[in-house]
Amino acid sequence: MCEFCRVRSCISQKGFPRYYLPCSPNVPQEVQLIYLPYWRFKGVRYMCTASGITPRFTDISALAVAGMPPQIPFSLGLRSQAIPMKLIRPDTQGKFFRPLPTAMVLKDKTFGLKLEKISFKEDIGETFSLIYSPFYIRQQHLVDGVTNQALPLEKLITPDIFDLDRVRPGVETHFIAGICPGCGADLEGSGDSLVLVCRNCHSLWRAKGKTLAKIKFSTAAPAHKDDIMLPFWRISANISPINLSSHADLARMANLPRAIPRKWEEKPVHFWSPAFKVRPNIFLRLLGQMTSAQLEPPLSQTVEDNLYQPVNLPASEAIQTVRITMAALLKPGKEILERLPKTNVVPQNVSLIFLPFKSSQHDIIYPDLGIGINKKALALSGNL
Repeated sequence: MCEFCRVRSCISQKGFPRYYLPCSPNVPQEVQLIYLPYWRFKGVRYMCTASGITPRFTDISALAVAGMPPQIPFSLGLRSQAIPMKLIRPDTQGKFFRPLPTAMVLKDKTFGLKLEKISFKEDIGETFSLIYSPFYIRQQHLVDGVTNQALPLEKLITPDIFDLDRVRPGVETHFIAGICPGCGADLEGSGDSLVLVCRNCHSLWRAKGKTLAKIKFSTAAPAHKDDIMLPFWRISANISPINLSSHADLARMANLPRAIPRKWEEKPVHFWSPAFKVRPNIFLRLLGQMTSAQLEPPLSQTVEDNLYQPVNLPASEAIQTVRITMAALLKPGKEILERLPKTNVVPQNVSLIFLPFKSSQHDIIYPDLGIGINKKALALSGNL
């Protein structure tokens, strides 16, 4: 927030977030800081095997430059989780070096998994970020700028080892005033939200480059003012070679315990995915419950006065849940798992829909389906 005009800002970054670890206060001010890049991967990997779907939360980092002295750590370890990081701005001082592509740095990472044969896997809610760690040279010794401790001496360090391709990562960061381009009102949104809400002119906006772009959405009317509006992605897609184009196809292949009305043969099937991050077991349950229900609530383009849960799972990630949902619902499971790795999912339409969940003491509940989510689990989802 600007201290002068009290206007909140939206941060837009090209490609991926860029941060740096702050130096120890004991680092001499006159030293020339050198920032080495580390790629960080954070997200949930869902592995589909013969025994079911196994989620695994992952948070790893790896040094993103080659030919460095052996005493330089190959990973940030717990620093990326334990130390508050700072956003790189255009005026951030220091020498920053261009990283190798993520594919070269993380392609051989198995995340420590030793499981049975995996039919296929999807990384959902994953984020790649670039974290720069500070170092400096003191009397031909390499010093870790975070702890201000000299690294073990393998050999004397000369400045020419850092004759690398430099980059100014701060120029990829843009600050956009959180003011509605449509009406000039203040926009609402949490720090991790991908979507900003304008209650004045009933519109939603997202950062796009150096500006804000309007996005389409729909809302199911809440029954009470205390209801919480949860965002979901509704996805229609062409799926091949598996024939799953209608609600009736889904009911038959999922072996749903009910008669199939004739109108379902003409009704297109939609896959539903939460547009918010939540614990993997809850996320998987919501995928199956919402898609099985094939909801058709009355919708409008109105921003209600209720509390809105932040949208922090992008549509591109939601599309990747389609095969996971199929693995969870379709029967027979063994045959489906054999076919899913070769199944193509081509999205046709992706809609953002807010559904009202009734607030109780410990849970929020969608009354039409009896689906409940623990409030604490939802509150802690920002750590995922």
